[in-house]
Amino acid sequence: MRVRYWRLAVNDLLNSTYPQEKANHWEIKCLQGEYEHFGVFWFRYGTPFDKELINGICFYYNDIPQEKIKELLDFLQQKYGGKALFRQSRVFLQGSKEFNDKNEIANLANEIRSKFNGPIEITLEFEKVTSEEQEQNTFNFPAGKALPIAGSD
Repeated sequence: MRVRYWRLAVNDLLNSTYPQEKANHWEIKCLQGEYEHFGVFWFRYGTPFDKELINGICFYYNDIPQEKIKELLDFLQQKYGGKALFRQSRVFLQGSKEFNDKNEIANLANEIRSKFNGPIEITLEFEKVTSEEQEQNTFNFPAGKALPIAGSD
């Protein structure tokens, strides 16, 4: 089964013990106001861009000024590389460094919080999670933040 852990804090992530091979998605959302926010994210199997999948990290934005979007793009490209592809309110860094390690995600979340002066929320999604792993909370996330996802892996 697939399980999503949402509204995680950096410490929730750092205290976790998840197997990296089961992580298939992460997102760091940064709030900039009541409706203004952006999110940096990654999908293991690529992110849809029209009909093709793009590998690399991406970000989306909602009601964010252009200068802040440019600042975020420059920040992410400097850290992870990649060719910027734009699609509506999403930016894909094609070929950028990909990662799903808790320490690297936590470090990026802390950098985003500091650089863009806003609270963050982290979401991680896992695939091929066994019932036993979920019942015993072997990933060591707060149990109330687990959201099982219906359907196949």
